[in-house]
Amino acid sequence: MKMNERFNWAVEMLHVHPDDRILEIGCGHGIAVSLIAPQLKKGFITAIDSSPAMIDKAIRKNAGLKASFVNGSLIEAPLKDRQFDKIFAFNVNVFHKDAEKELELIRDYLAPLGALYIFHQPPPTDNIDVVKSFADKISGELAKGGYLIRDVLYKRISPSPCVCIISQPSVIAGSSRATA
Repeated sequence: MKMNERFNWAVEMLHVHPDDRILEIGCGHGIAVSLIAPQLKKGFITAIDSSPAMIDKAIRKNAGLKASFVNGSLIEAPLKDRQFDKIFAFNVNVFHKDAEKELELIRDYLAPLGALYIFHQPPPTDNIDVVKSFADKISGELAKGGYLIRDVLYKRISPSPCVCIISQPSVIAGSSRATA
């Protein structure tokens, strides 16, 4: 499995700018952080993971880089009063299920015009329909949570194609939630 290839593509899709404020949900060992942090000048990256072991590995891997790490779930994370230009997650299962609470928090954490990027690479398959099925599930959860899908992108990477769903909260000026 070419893990770095999928993270390189993800970071490319984020179009990181030097002043971006970025949140990674489910950072694992911090591979994406190690690709993003060197690109930041005035900006920063915060990465959260529910596994203390993964956070420890991410901290060691990214020592000396402009990054902060939080152990806990998105619901538990002490991120109050922080705003992010870009929030992303790679293979975080909550976005396939009932993600209502998480999507509401993300809405609060996103800066105006900020975007949410959900990446997924399923278990090994050559069948693009499997990846499209995940994209449909994730897009459905996002729509149910009040997000507009800006783009759905695919990339053929070994051992399975990946998908990137880019979305933004559907907000009417002066309102925190869209009306149906």
